[in-house]
Amino acid sequence: MKLSDYAKHLLLSPNLEDKLISPLKVWEEEIELVPIRMEKPVREDRLSFSDKKVKIPRLEHLNQTSAKGLTLHHFANHELMAIELFAWAILAFPDAPIHVKYGFIKTIEEEQSHLKLYIKRMSDFGIGFGDIPLNYIFWKQIPKLQSLEEFTAVLSISFEGANLDYSQVYAKAFHHFGDFETAEIMMRIFEDEIKHVKRGMRVFQNGIPEGKSDWDYYLSLIQFPFTPRRAKGYYFIPETRRMAGMSESFIQSLGDYTDEYTSRVNHRILERFSLDETVWKKSDLPKTHLSG
Repeated sequence: MKLSDYAKHLLLSPNLEDKLISPLKVWEEEIELVPIRMEKPVREDRLSFSDKKVKIPRLEHLNQTSAKGLTLHHFANHELMAIELFAWAILAFPDAPIHVKYGFIKTIEEEQSHLKLYIKRMSDFGIGFGDIPLNYIFWKQIPKLQSLEEFTAVLSISFEGANLDYSQVYAKAFHHFGDFETAEIMMRIFEDEIKHVKRGMRVFQNGIPEGKSDWDYYLSLIQFPFTPRRAKGYYFIPETRRMAGMSESFIQSLGDYTDEYTSRVNHRILERFSLDETVWKKSDLPKTHLSG
């Protein structure tokens, strides 16, 4: 099988089970390098795109079973979109270096693992994947992604970069309420997201023009109304970006960035859930059946 065949399989198979089939380890050589830009993936009805807005529960509500399930459903949706969009990138940018495409395949495999973890855990809370409308915020960016570098700026540095913050924040929140199993899932995802952002950063950094800063280059790759606000959570944890290979100047610029949509940080919430710039590791959590 060719990489492009597997990418088409993930995008054109309507059933979730088919989208979760793991990639091969050895691939046939690609002969025709013709870009294919699909507007949207094929999905079964229960996983179809919806314009209905469903807010993610507030941190202080994560002691409620329904709020836990809804939160994980929100994250699971992001994982499915990521699986599909890295497959989309393999088809859209066939001239990308083979090591970059192999990196996309590895990311897909890890995102599939994340989605399985979320689906299993939210079922414990009485939620099935597709029970709640699924937005398509990642897919909405497709018309703007005309180059490999634009793709990595939006998907890897921005969306996955923001998840470095969110996975830490939610691990701490679930831990606060004694849900150590879900906290460990968030930590597993954090560790993989570090790798995902690193892969994107390598593509991004290789494209920086001489004499241009990495921050200015990043700004040149994204289009309003998409802004750097999308590249961080509502609580920014700079050390996570150092772990992902970002420069100090880039981290400083990202941390300083604000716009009219920037949310105010509720300091009462920060104190309640012990949210600070400390980066947790899995070893900071109590042992569960997931860790053995």
